[in-house]
This record gives sequence, structure tokens and C-alpha cells, in this order.
Amino acid sequence: MPDTNIPEVLVGGDIFSLITVGMYNNPLAIYREYIQNTADAVATSERLQRGKVEIRLDPAGLRIRIRDNGPGLSFDAALRTLLPIACSEKRLGVDRGFRGVGRLAGLAFAQAVTFITRAQDDQRVTRIVWDGPKLRRSIAEHTQIERAIRESVTVETLPGDEWPAHFFEVEVSGIGRYAAGLILNREAVRTYIGEVCPVPIASQFPFASEVENLFGKAEAPLVLDVILDDEALPITRRFSDKIRFSNGREDHFTDFEKIDIPAVDGNGRAAIGWVAHSSYRGVIPKDAGIRGIRARAGNIQVGDEAIFDHLFPEDRFNRWCIGELHIVDPRIIPNGRRDYFEPGPHIRNLENHLGVFVRRIIKRCRDVSAKRNKEHKFQSTLHEIEEMYDLAAAGYLSPEGAKTLVGQALERIQTIKEDTETLNGYTEEYLERLGGLEQRLGSFQANGSRLPFEGMAASEVATYRKVFQALAEVSPSPRTAKELMEAVLARI
Repeated sequence: MPDTNIPEVLVGGDIFSLITVGMYNNPLAIYREYIQNTADAVATSERLQRGKVEIRLDPAGLRIRIRDNGPGLSFDAALRTLLPIACSEKRLGVDRGFRGVGRLAGLAFAQAVTFITRAQDDQRVTRIVWDGPKLRRSIAEHTQIERAIRESVTVETLPGDEWPAHFFEVEVSGIGRYAAGLILNREAVRTYIGEVCPVPIASQFPFASEVENLFGKAEAPLVLDVILDDEALPITRRFSDKIRFSNGREDHFTDFEKIDIPAVDGNGRAAIGWVAHSSYRGVIPKDAGIRGIRARAGNIQVGDEAIFDHLFPEDRFNRWCIGELHIVDPRIIPNGRRDYFEPGPHIRNLENHLGVFVRRIIKRCRDVSAKRNKEHKFQSTLHEIEEMYDLAAAGYLSPEGAKTLVGQALERIQTIKEDTETLNGYTEEYLERLGGLEQRLGSFQANGSRLPFEGMAASEVATYRKVFQALAEVSPSPRTAKELMEAVLARI
């Protein structure tokens, strides 16, 4: 006997809020969702060599249009695909989208989403409009979700004379002003697409061909040409020929390392990736849009720069790195928010292998940092020894005091030379500088010149030199002592 206590309504209208507003914390994510749908359509099309997406921003009208040259949908296919919620026909682990909710992303930030499409030139064009305010009102009135959708969605056909033979277009209109600052900001859109979406790597990136050669024909990531507001060139990923830091500092890439992670059962690969090594000068600026080892599934970024922070004992080192990990095992599936992956043995296997690679990167970062600190210390020591020579040669000290200072400088050089570990790894430039400094100090002659004290009596000179000797002994550096002596003499 059936249970008569089962409620009539089993799916409430709040599910709509969960799959729109609840899914996206970044308004720019709507570009990922709609471009992702294009990528899936192009990937299954047999008549397209390369997919193209054209985006038009209309800040005055608070709307955007995104049109692709994909295979499009017939009328019947459009109804099956664009009306049901969470009933996607896409293949789990194969297609980029698979939950059947991403097409409604625009309703999280706007009043309406309109889909316009056809599959071939002898068809009429199908237009389907989702009315966000009407849908929300129906849900607020506790209308069943299926009925609310039917009452809030408009379906019509249009003559096809002015439309491409096959295409798919989405228009997001009535964009809320709180989200318009990002969704309609050309530079923000370009930056986001360049980081997240399946666009090509810029040709100026020195390892662009190495990245391309990582993949076999079946694994090669799909790329799309994404044109923003009729710009001459498509958007590319944000890698460049160098790494730019603040204050005009730059770093260059040194070498390329492949990441190859086997599947958990040894059958094929779980992921293919790469790291572009540099001099590891420290944290790369966030606005460069390239830092961190990032994850991509279907050549679309999952999460952000911090996705693998938990694998780094000190997550700051992930900000020193530049690299990507492309998921190729269909059993590693992005979660609903696409900020990580669904739990299971396959993602744990990936984390374990990547953790080993991460530890090697951290060692490299630490070694480079230690070497850089050693170089800074060595340069500082050489600079101080040069200052000791300059003070001794300036004539402010007595001949005996100058000789003592020179002797101390030579002792410091001898200590450096005896420490072979300190000298190991330094360039010829540093070693020549050290040798030249030793030669100058070794040939130093304290002649007792009174030039700095011209016009003074011998007794006064002796008094000043005693005072200056005391300054030299208590000052934090020879340069500071010399500057103090010059200041004293300037007041005489």
C-alpha cells in the first residue's frame, strides 16, 4: 500500500536560488559557464575545425551577448536542452558541463537570460527567454517548480534570414548594478577569460610549444578563439615572456619541467602538467594572473591560484610558482562550484603524486632563497670592506689608525677566502671584485696627509684624529663614520 503521508511537493522552489545565486560568488563566472557550453558543443561537432566566441558588452543597456559558431540546436533539441533543470544529457567526466544548471548562471546577476539558436540554415531560429523576476515571484508564491518554469519561460521561433546558418547565442539582460561593475568591465572580462577559459597560450610565452607537445592527439586541450567587442586579436592566456614584479623588477623563465601523474589503477594518466621554473625571486604579484600551480579540466580552470595550497607545507611557496595541471582522468570530477574536485580515491591519488612534486619545488625555492641570501650577505661584506678602504684612504685617521683599519679589512678578506663553501658558486665578477679589493688594500700606504685638515695646527690635527678614531670604532659602519667626520669638518 502506498504511503499517503508523502508530501505532494518533493522539490521546493528554493532549489532555484541554490543553482543560481548559491552557486556563484563571482559575477564573472557567467562567462565561464557560457563559454564552457560552447566548448562542449564544439568538441562534439564534426564540421568545426576551431570554435569561435564573440562577446559584446553593452554597459549602457546593462546587457551582454555571447555568440558562438558552434553546431547550434534544432527547435526540439533546444526545448530538451534549455528548459529542464539538472537533466543534462552531457557525459559525466567527459564533458565540461554535466549538471544542467550552468546555463541559468546569468539569472544570479540579471533579470533575464535569452537563448537564440539553430542548427542549420533551412531551420527557423529558436528563441527561449527565462524571465527571472517572474520566476522568483512564482516561487515566492509557492508555485511548484515545474509550473513556475512553464509560466516564466517564453518559447518562440524567428525567421532565419538575418542569422548565421548554425550558431548559439545567449543574452544576459537587466544586469544588476552591483554586478555590472565586473560583468560589463572590459578589462575585468578579458583578464578573467584569459585566466579561466579555454583560450590559447600567448605565443610570447617561451614554453608555449613545450606545453602543446605535452599532450597526445587524443588528450590535446580544446581551445577557442574568444573575441571581445570586435577586438583585432582573440584573448590569450596571461603567460608572457617574463615575470613582472612591482617597482619595475623582472624575472625570466629558466627551464620547463613536465608533471606526469599516473591513474590510480595504473591504467593511463590522471593528469598532465608543467611548471615553468624561474629564478624564484619571491611572491609573484596577484594581478599578474599566472601565479600558483593551477588545475584545468577540459582546459577550463578549476578553482583559482590557491587550489593546491593545502599540498604546500608553506602555501606562500605556491605564490612563487607558475604551472598547470590538466586533468585527463574522467574519474576526477570538478564539484558543483568548480572550486575543487569531488572526493574519492582518484583525487587522493593525484594529491599524493602532486605532493611529491610540490616538495621538490619547495626545496628548489628554499635553495634559491638561501643562495640569494648568501649572495646578499657576500655583497654586503664586500661593500663594507670597500668602505673601510675609503675611510682609511680619506686621511681622517692617523697613519697607525688607517693601517689598523686596512689590516682588519684584509683579515676579513682572508676569512672569506678560507671559507671555500662561501666562495663556491659565485660568479667571476664577484671573485674578481674580491681579488681587486685585496690588491688595493695590500698596496695601501698611510702617508699621514693633512689634506682634510688644511690650515690647522699639528696639535689640532692630532686631537681631531683621536676623536675620529673613536668615531670609527663606535660607528655602525665605516661609511657612517666617514659621513660624521665630514660633517664635523664642515662646521669648522
